[in-house]
Amino acid sequence: MSAIKGKGPIYDPGLCRCCGTMKRCRVLNLEYESNGKKEVYSDMMMDCFGLLLSHLDGKPSERLVCATCVLRLREALSFRQQVLQCEEAFLQMRMYDAENEDQDDELVKSETCNEDTNSDDMPLSHQRCAKKSTGGLKRLELKRPNGVRPSPLMMKKLPMSKLQQMMRERDPAYIRETNILTIVEFSYVCPFKCRHNHLLCYYCGQNFQDPLLLREHTENAHHPKKFKVTETKNVIKLDLTRIDCRLCGASIDNLEDFKKHITSVHRKKYYYNHKDSILPFRLTKHEMKCALCDVLFPYFHALNKHMNEHFSNYVCETCGLGFVDKARFVMHQQRHDVGDFPCETCGKIFKAQYNRDLHIDRVHNKRGRVYCPKCDMKLMSYPQKLKHLVEVHGEEPLSFPCSMCDKVCDTRRTLTIHRRKDHLKDYRYECQCCGQKFFTRFALNNHMPTHTGERNYKCKVCEKSYPRLKTLKDHMRIHTNDRRYRCHICGQAFIQNCSLKGHMKSQHPEYG
Repeated sequence: MSAIKGKGPIYDPGLCRCCGTMKRCRVLNLEYESNGKKEVYSDMMMDCFGLLLSHLDGKPSERLVCATCVLRLREALSFRQQVLQCEEAFLQMRMYDAENEDQDDELVKSETCNEDTNSDDMPLSHQRCAKKSTGGLKRLELKRPNGVRPSPLMMKKLPMSKLQQMMRERDPAYIRETNILTIVEFSYVCPFKCRHNHLLCYYCGQNFQDPLLLREHTENAHHPKKFKVTETKNVIKLDLTRIDCRLCGASIDNLEDFKKHITSVHRKKYYYNHKDSILPFRLTKHEMKCALCDVLFPYFHALNKHMNEHFSNYVCETCGLGFVDKARFVMHQQRHDVGDFPCETCGKIFKAQYNRDLHIDRVHNKRGRVYCPKCDMKLMSYPQKLKHLVEVHGEEPLSFPCSMCDKVCDTRRTLTIHRRKDHLKDYRYECQCCGQKFFTRFALNNHMPTHTGERNYKCKVCEKSYPRLKTLKDHMRIHTNDRRYRCHICGQAFIQNCSLKGHMKSQHPEYG
């Protein structure tokens, strides 16, 4: 099944020609766009590996490539281009050295011939040689400042350090690191790391909740010349509350002014043609405000996540979400890994590894994955986190009122579902048999056994089959004698809710 999108056709699912798995795929020999660049994957394979793929004129479903293989292809092509650039720089330097060696040889011959002119009885041919060499030296002197005559020592080939520097400058990683080091070493910005809502010193990892204490600790305990870029896959987080120049004390308010100041006034090297790999923050203890758009957030974790909207350096080709750095992007992509991922404990099969791991933590390990921003406690779900904040930390309950009615929801997601379901009547899943519409695909799947008669859920105890998982779970309580439905009048307990309702009608009709 194909879905046409703005950046080219997508086949979901499709058979990838490169890894042989059924995934969401693109067509190998059609043009796509990624981060503003045009790319044709079959051409990229030819350029990178010299591979000419066969049967690229057949049906589109027979010439597909998945997103995982596209990423690997891009990385391979990028590495190939990096090697070619460095090789080109190396060959240019060798050619330059060869030219200098030829000039050295000519200069040595000229000076040797010139020394022989001191003899009065030298042959006439040597005198002509002396005149020519003298004229040659005068021409060389014009190219040197203050008339200094070049010597073989001065005309030596380019130093290896200079060659290495020129080759390093062709490496984007070197330029990225140099720019970051320039900013940190010569300004008062504060680099930091984070663990959820806790701020960590970049140098020693000490934990802070007050950004002011973090800045004071960094300035007093660590020298900026000892700063080293340790997060190679992540961008560097910088607190720009104070940027002033360390060299002259000039007061500077923004990073762009600092770059101009450090290069024009202090002649420091900064590569303007390379995109900055930093995340800018202006941190205060009681107010988390975005340094770029002034939007307020209750916690640092929410602000940090919001930065993906400003710096979409990596874009997920499956869902279109953007991410600041590769680490966040790779973590997100795990949610799209489609396959069969069984739980070793209960045998339940999941389509994504992320969902399987989430199930194991919540159901079997009873381990929460939702952090409390105040005490770092892990909760089982987002609603539990909100309840924990209210009951333990005394925060006001969040409320999201509906603008179309009087209903007030406790989460934004609940409000969105309420609007779509109750006001917009957005029932987008339609049964092809009877035309009945449903709000979710899950509800449609639960409805389908009424037409197909399928009973795919079998009890392992008595082998009775049921069309729905919920019905099977209700049945299992018979075997465990789980009498969770209790009459609030006489105290009698029942296994199923329908039994309780029947009891209320027959034994306590006055409460009906």
